[in-house]
Amino acid sequence: MTTKAPKTTSSIVFQVFRGDDAAGREERFEVPAVEGMVVLDAIHYIQANYANDLACRWNCKAAKCGSCSAEINGRPRLMCKTRVDEFGKDEIHVWPMRAFPLIKDLVTDVSWNYQVNKEIPGFTPPANEPVPYRMLPEDTERVYEYRKCIECFLCQDVCHVLRNHDDKSMYYGPRYMVRIAALEMHPLDTERRTGLLHGKAGVGMCNITKCCQEVCPEHIKITDNAIIPLKERTTTDAYDPIAWMLRKVRPRREPAGITGAQTSELGGVRLPQRFAVKDVVRLKSAGRPFARVGGVRPDGKLEVWILKMRGTQQHWKGPSVVDTSEVTNNYGPLDDVGIGSKLFEQTLTDHAE
Repeated sequence: MTTKAPKTTSSIVFQVFRGDDAAGREERFEVPAVEGMVVLDAIHYIQANYANDLACRWNCKAAKCGSCSAEINGRPRLMCKTRVDEFGKDEIHVWPMRAFPLIKDLVTDVSWNYQVNKEIPGFTPPANEPVPYRMLPEDTERVYEYRKCIECFLCQDVCHVLRNHDDKSMYYGPRYMVRIAALEMHPLDTERRTGLLHGKAGVGMCNITKCCQEVCPEHIKITDNAIIPLKERTTTDAYDPIAWMLRKVRPRREPAGITGAQTSELGGVRLPQRFAVKDVVRLKSAGRPFARVGGVRPDGKLEVWILKMRGTQQHWKGPSVVDTSEVTNNYGPLDDVGIGSKLFEQTLTDHAE
């Protein structure tokens, strides 16, 4: 049995940007057309045959990693998902994303996005919420769409607020509106991020052109299902006079027994780190010992069993009552963390003394 080689026809002209942040220009390359070829295939051909030092990012070639983002004939797209034959006999121009600082050729510095991500408060379930979490399917369906994001940053690139102004301090961009929406719409999340949205995240900067939605390779309705609902929430918290009066008359109270909560700009309460039975924690006391949570008391304090090593044997002393402020790290449930494999190399044995 013989395997037929891919059918080649004519050549396709690619104009690929070469250069760095100091200077650069397009270079012309002719690439043999192969049936089913995508732009990333052509870039690889150019690297192998013409320009070994051509810089580009790629990883999966399956439109799931988001690495090969570029601007193809002026439109932000994934190179691995853009077929060459859709352009006919026209020249194909490949440029780096223009919203981010250029490193070299088709590679840009997208690290600003990860800095923004660190500023967003993470998932915050109710204190003492039992694990594993239980939710109704109809309550979680809304969040699924946001989780499809592959962080290709094409939406960030096409957003004119980020693209046309040399100042990214006013708006986090569409990608992080999607991330905030995924947290805000989660049925178990208790954090209120409307203060962040109204302030540094700058949701009001978006004027609903839907350009981000049009370039999304995962077809997430960024504007319709993320940005507009966030605008509505923020407007209610920041400008609705009835909501303002209700917050004054009936302020959101800190749950009983919970210490260290912080009030947000718009009156919301940010709950401290949650704890649950079986969590493995590290204490601030002498020697910074490991402990596991045996119970969470109504006053918010923890009943813990403290790890005492005797040679290679693990012994758990307790229970002792500690305040949550005495905990430096929470590694999560014992069953998930696997203290025997992650923190120590021995088998776990319980001894109550």
